[in-house]
Amino acid sequence: MAPHSRAAQTAERSNLRFGPGAIAFLVFLALCALVTVFADTDVADIVGVTSVFTGSVVSGWLFLRNARHLAGREGLAWTLIGAGLLSASAGVLSVAIVFAIAGDAPAFGWTDLFFFGAYTFMIAGFAALPHTQGSPLQRWRMVLDGLIGAVSMGVLLWVFFLSDLVHDLGGLSTVARVVGSVYPFLDLLVLTVAMLVLLRRSIYRFDVRLALFTAGVFAQVFGDVVFLASASAGSFDQAQPLFAVNLLGMAGFFAAAYLLGSAPPTREYADRNPPMWTVAAPYLPALGMLVVFAINTYAMSTDDVDPVLLAGVILVGLLVIARQGVAIVENRRLVEQQRNTLVSTISHELRTPLTAIVGFVELLEEDDGSIGGTEQKAMLEIVHKQAEYMSRIVSDLIMLARDAESDIELHVEPVPMRALAEAAIHASGVSVQSVTVECSPDLTGFVDSARLQQVLVNLLTNAARYGGSERLLRIDTRGADLLLEVHDSGPGIPRRYEVRVWERFERGPNRLNAAVPGSGIGLAIVEAIAKAHGGSAEYRTSEELGGACLAVVLPGRGSVAMGARTDEGQLRAIPVRPVA
Repeated sequence: MAPHSRAAQTAERSNLRFGPGAIAFLVFLALCALVTVFADTDVADIVGVTSVFTGSVVSGWLFLRNARHLAGREGLAWTLIGAGLLSASAGVLSVAIVFAIAGDAPAFGWTDLFFFGAYTFMIAGFAALPHTQGSPLQRWRMVLDGLIGAVSMGVLLWVFFLSDLVHDLGGLSTVARVVGSVYPFLDLLVLTVAMLVLLRRSIYRFDVRLALFTAGVFAQVFGDVVFLASASAGSFDQAQPLFAVNLLGMAGFFAAAYLLGSAPPTREYADRNPPMWTVAAPYLPALGMLVVFAINTYAMSTDDVDPVLLAGVILVGLLVIARQGVAIVENRRLVEQQRNTLVSTISHELRTPLTAIVGFVELLEEDDGSIGGTEQKAMLEIVHKQAEYMSRIVSDLIMLARDAESDIELHVEPVPMRALAEAAIHASGVSVQSVTVECSPDLTGFVDSARLQQVLVNLLTNAARYGGSERLLRIDTRGADLLLEVHDSGPGIPRRYEVRVWERFERGPNRLNAAVPGSGIGLAIVEAIAKAHGGSAEYRTSEELGGACLAVVLPGRGSVAMGARTDEGQLRAIPVRPVA
């Protein structure tokens, strides 16, 4: 599968535009927000409640309407989110009706059932957004990481904010105290789910709709915290909600809902290990909680430590133990899978040459004189080639088993790269007519000749197996660096596997395709030899043939003899001191 071109992606993203009606509604929300900031309290309350209700209804309706055109989990996710906004609008309307009838409304009461429903729908919808499926153990590990961060943040929230809020709510009814205490934890849960969705491997990870909706969620959470801090008297009339912040959240919801009708195409991302900061993020709140616990324990006696803080420390400790247990099981299964893959690879790769060797040897042993000398020589040549192939496979496996590039012994010497390229082509068995070589006859590399020939053989073999009928072998210099590139006219490597193909036993989209031969160790060997030379291996789309371009860069190991031609398409003379 060939990746989309950047031009095509840019054209597709340009469809994400706001029409005149959408712009007018966003301007309306902005004007209402200004009124709530600068008008007197009575006007601000009327305008604020009315505009928040309108924003919730319009955004929820847009989500429901546009989600009908989306298939699978994405359509379900945005439908749930739309239902959540409509539930929130019902809550705003119920509070307004109670306020109009009684002249005031309780800050916490039965009307909050609508808002609890809104939280439930939005959390379920956010969690249902499409993402790259992993193993059950990977999903459990992600959930445990999220719980560790959520519990730690909840405990910190209790210590610095919620405990005082509950104390301030002490004069209210039991129902009001319970309802008021639940909101911070719901806000925390919403933020936790939002962070998990944004950090996990998602085909919509950089979707502008998701970014706008997440911004709206953060604005609403901030508005909820401000409302809770001012609603300890239990009366809506005495509370001081920040309608401007709520309207900012509504603007994010509306923009996301509007753009849902012109969704960008799904995009495939390179499958790679997550960055360290995403793994460490849930544990930063846990570290903060431990610091607070240590300070409180040092400053107070054991009996005076906040029981919620103590319970949080114990619970997070248990979650960390559970998480490590899952990680141990996951690593054990990975090791077992790699071992099985190794056994399968060895048996598969060695079966063919062994069959040929045994077959020809048996023919020669049973020869009754009917096989001529020419035929015997041809058979022996085949046996010799198959034996060399087996020797190379075993050598490669031993090298990979070391798992350390520094253990690869190099015999560096000046090597004519043109002659090395021609030798690699013949050794690879690839048709000479199918390979175009671009390499100056004056180019010298200060490398291990045998190892670098192995690199070129593996790259050419890979291009012959997975690429098209055309191949280009280019050896060049960039400054003092030696560049080796093999281009092909095939479909290229799907974006998901661009990083993984350099790993051992990884065959990308052909990992389960037994019809295409290969052990999945060729490119791993290429990268190991490149690193042993102090260089690197990389992939990009071929500018020449449109398929794959697998390249090796060896810093400081290229030299072109003085007097080499500098015409277009040739190498410029750059004297370089050999690298030891």
